[in-house]
Amino acid sequence: MKKRMIALALSATMVLSAGVMLAGCSGDPDPNPDPNEKENVSLVLWGPSQQQTMAEEMIEAFKAKYTDKNYSITYNVVSEADAAGTITTDVSAGADVYAFANDQLLVLQRAGALAQVGGSYLEDIRANNSASSVEAATFDGKVYAYPYSDDNGYFLYYDKSKVDSPETLAGILEDCAASGSKFIFDLDNSWYDAAFFFGAGASYEVTYNSDGSVNTVACDFDDATKGTVAGKAMIELANSSAFLNGDDNSITAELTGGTFGAAVSGTWNAKVISETLGENYAACKLPTFEVDGQTYQMGSFAGCKLYGVNPTSDHLADAHRLAAFLSGEEMQQKRYDDMQIGPSNTKVAASDAVKANIALAALADQAQYATAQIAVPGGFWTAVEAFGQEVVAKTVTTENLAEKLKTMADLIRASEN
Repeated sequence: MKKRMIALALSATMVLSAGVMLAGCSGDPDPNPDPNEKENVSLVLWGPSQQQTMAEEMIEAFKAKYTDKNYSITYNVVSEADAAGTITTDVSAGADVYAFANDQLLVLQRAGALAQVGGSYLEDIRANNSASSVEAATFDGKVYAYPYSDDNGYFLYYDKSKVDSPETLAGILEDCAASGSKFIFDLDNSWYDAAFFFGAGASYEVTYNSDGSVNTVACDFDDATKGTVAGKAMIELANSSAFLNGDDNSITAELTGGTFGAAVSGTWNAKVISETLGENYAACKLPTFEVDGQTYQMGSFAGCKLYGVNPTSDHLADAHRLAAFLSGEEMQQKRYDDMQIGPSNTKVAASDAVKANIALAALADQAQYATAQIAVPGGFWTAVEAFGQEVVAKTVTTENLAEKLKTMADLIRASEN
C-alpha cells in the first residue's frame, strides 16, 4: 500500500510538472516573474532623411531616459510630405510614430491613422507650444498630434557677394547672371509654385463635414487676371538663363561648386548655406515680381511639422511616450541647435539665439505674406506640380496659358480629400 501511495504521489507530481511546462510553452505568464527582467519593446519611427543622424541621437537619449524597458527603435526614412500617402495604404503596417506636415492631418485622421492625444501629454502640448501649432494638430476640438516645429515655410537665401538686389525677382536674376551664379527655385514643386499664385491674389477654400470628408472645394487659380499673372511670372522665370530648377540637392551642389547665387528654401538648409557662405550669408523675405507693369509680392505656405502616433501600434503607450519625448522642449532645443529648425515650443522660441537667427527672422518677415497650410485640397499637390512641370518643359506658353490653368484648377476643384 505504501509503495502504491508513493507511486501515485510521484505520478501526480509528474503530471503537475508537465502541466507547468506546457503552460510555459503556451505563452502563459510566468507565475514567479523576475522583478529585474524588463519588457522588450520594438518601435518604428518615420522621418525625413535630412534628420536621420539627429533622430538616431534623439532615440539614444530616449532610451537613456526611459530605462524601465528595453527599447529597440528603428528609424526609417519617409519624408513628412510622403507620410500620409505611405501610411494610409495600410495603417496597420505603418510606423508606430511618424513625422508629417500639418496639412495632412485631416487625411490621416479620416483614415484612422492618428491616435488621439490625452492626459498629461495633451496638457503639455497645449501649455508649451504656439497657438498656431496646437491649432494645426487639432480637428473637431480634439488633438491628434504632437507639434515639433513651427517653421514649415520658405523664404530667400542669397550670397551677399553676388546678389545686391534681393528685393525683386528681376534684380536677383540680373545679379546672378552678372556673377555667373544661379537662382535655384523648385519650379516643378507645387509647394513652392503656390508663391506665384498667392502673390497674384489667387486662393482656394475647402469645407469639411464633421467626419473629415470634403464638403466643397473652391479655387480661382485659373482666374483670367490672377492665374494669368502667376502663370506669366513662372514662364518668365523658366526662360531666364540664371534660373536653375532644383531641390535641396541642387542647392548643395551649387554651394559646393561655388555657383550659388540665391535660392528659395526653408530653415532645414540654413546650416549648410550659412556655413558655406560665411560672412556672405544672408536671408530675407521672398522678392516681388512684376507682370505687365504691375508689382506683386510673392506669397508662401506657412505651417508646422507634427508627430503622429499610429493607433494600431502594438505598444501604443510607448509610442505616445516616444512622440512626446521627440516633441518636447529638450529635443526641440536640440533640433534648433543641430539644424536650426524653428521650434513650436514657446520657451525655446523665446531664446536669444532663436530670435537672432537670420533664417528664422526671414521666415518671420515672410509670414505676413503667407497662407496657412491648413485645409489644402487633396488634388492641389499633383495638379499644381503637373502645371509646374510643363512650365519647366516650356510646353506652357502665353498662347495656351488659359487652357493649362483651367486644366489645373479643374483638378483642384475635383478634389475629394
